[in-house]
Amino acid sequence: MTNKDKTYELIVKRLTNEISEEENALLDEQFAQKKFSKSKFEKLSVYWRMFFPKPVKHSIIEKTEKKLGFTYQAGAKTNSWNWLKIAASILLIVSVGYSLYTFVKPNDQLVLNEYCCENGEQKEIVLSDGTSIWLNSESRIIASEPFLGNTREVILYGEAYFEVAHNPEKPFIVKTSNLQTKVLGTKFNITSSGPHIPQEISLYEGSVELTADNASHNKVIMHPGETAIFSPDNGEIAVTRKDLGKPAQWRDGILHFDNEDLFSITRKLERKYNTKIFVTDPAVGRLRYTAEFQHESVDSIMRILCEAKEFHYENASGGIIIKAKN
Repeated sequence: MTNKDKTYELIVKRLTNEISEEENALLDEQFAQKKFSKSKFEKLSVYWRMFFPKPVKHSIIEKTEKKLGFTYQAGAKTNSWNWLKIAASILLIVSVGYSLYTFVKPNDQLVLNEYCCENGEQKEIVLSDGTSIWLNSESRIIASEPFLGNTREVILYGEAYFEVAHNPEKPFIVKTSNLQTKVLGTKFNITSSGPHIPQEISLYEGSVELTADNASHNKVIMHPGETAIFSPDNGEIAVTRKDLGKPAQWRDGILHFDNEDLFSITRKLERKYNTKIFVTDPAVGRLRYTAEFQHESVDSIMRILCEAKEFHYENASGGIIIKAKN
């Protein structure tokens, strides 16, 4: 086993909560010696918690290996054997069902790319297949390029607008927490901010197939002009028709709400204005609004919202607190 492989093994053990104190100290030492970037590990941890919010037993890696058809002969100690173990673990971490062929074919120059936006930043990226993606503030995309096999798969954390290059032979799949969005070539927007927060998918062109928890019985086909809300609490997908306006208006600094509840609105305000907003009363959070803002400050928006439907808000050191009006 090479030193690099050993580092990967320690990372997998820490992520799966199966690392000993000695191994834990060794990994920290490798971070200190810059044998592996601590910041990269922290980003990796974010994605791990996103897809596996609860501790995962090491046996899940073995199950992944069997599913991929990895076979080992008793007593094998070659670097190839160890590399397959590491490949299976990394596959599990990034959660993008690539085949064994993808990992081991030497001439493919496969690269795992991470595209990210910091607070207040927006960015357009173009993937190797020609798909254009606009990332919103505090959002990330992971893509293994070039796309090999029968699908084009990426992972999203945050919000992004996609204009997918049409390829009927190779569907484009966006993986978010407990949800898979599958398209051939279309324009749509996804908001996915964590495993416990509802996800929103708005479709502007083409069609989209949503599958919750990888269960074929919980599958929904979307059509243009529809918005789907995926609830992580019950795994249900609710689809409604609404005025979507111009595709991904947030790219132009516009906040567009069409019969949207205050819980959803505050999440969008948090991203745009880089602040925290706490809704202390569930009844207030369910208040619905139809509105559009562009140049207003967050304080101006809060004043307008609380005048339209009665609630109270106050600015605090940690952000904005929204309460029911006494």
